[in-house]
Amino acid sequence: MQASSWWPEPKGLNRVIVPVAAATVEAAEQQAKAIAESDADLAEWRADCLAVPLPGAMLAVIAASLRDLIAPKPLLFTWRTADEGGQAPVEADAAYAEIVTAVARAHSADLVDIQIRHPAAATLLGVAKEAGLPVIGSWHEVAATPPVEQIEDALRRAWQMGADIAKVAVTPANQADVIALLTAATRTAGKLPIPLIAVSMGELGLVSRVFGQRFGSAATFASVGPASAPGQLELSRLKQMWAALAA
Repeated sequence: MQASSWWPEPKGLNRVIVPVAAATVEAAEQQAKAIAESDADLAEWRADCLAVPLPGAMLAVIAASLRDLIAPKPLLFTWRTADEGGQAPVEADAAYAEIVTAVARAHSADLVDIQIRHPAAATLLGVAKEAGLPVIGSWHEVAATPPVEQIEDALRRAWQMGADIAKVAVTPANQADVIALLTAATRTAGKLPIPLIAVSMGELGLVSRVFGQRFGSAATFASVGPASAPGQLELSRLKQMWAALAA
C-alpha cells in the first residue's frame, strides 16, 4: 500500500501509533495536544477508556474534536470490548455496533478499528466502506498465543472481510510464543495485498514492538503518556532504541 493521508510514510524505522487513553474528555484533549507535538505518525483514540460510557453520537463529536487537535496526524478510532482487552464493561458490548456506526457515518476519524470476531463485524465493515472510511480489522487474544496457522488465518480473514489493514495482538507465555507471532507475520506479509500489524504484548513481546518491521509489521504502538496495552514503550524510548540501532 502506498502512503496516503491516513497511512503516512513513517518518520522512523516504522510507523508509530500513539494512543489517547483517558478517563475523561478533558484528559483526552490534553493527551491529544501532547501527541500533536510529538513525532508520532498516527494517533489512536481508545474511546473505551472513558470512565463514563457515552452514546455513539457524542463519541463522534468528541472524535472530530480530537482529530482537529491532532491534525495533520491521522486519527484512528477504537472502542475495544472487554473480551479483546478493552476497558468497556462487558454489559456495554451491545453498544459496539451503534458506536462504530455513528463514528463511521460521521467520518469523525481518519480510520476505524473493527474487531473481526465481533458478531456485527461484517455489517460494520460495510458501513465503513459505504462511508469511505478505511478499516483496521483487528483480532486480539489476551489470554494466550494461538498456533502460527491460526494467527495467519486471522490476518487473512481480516483481508477477506474487506479490511484495509489487518492487525493481530497476542499474549505470550514464553519466547516460543513470540517466535510464533513473528513467524506468522513473516509468512503472511508477503501474501496479503494489504499492510499488517502484528504485536506480541507484555515484556516478553518487546521485540515485536521494536523490530516488528523486520518481520512484516507495518506499524507499532508506543505511548506519550498512558499506555493502552501491556508492553508499550514510551515513544521517546522507542526512538532512542531505533537511533542506537542505526548508529
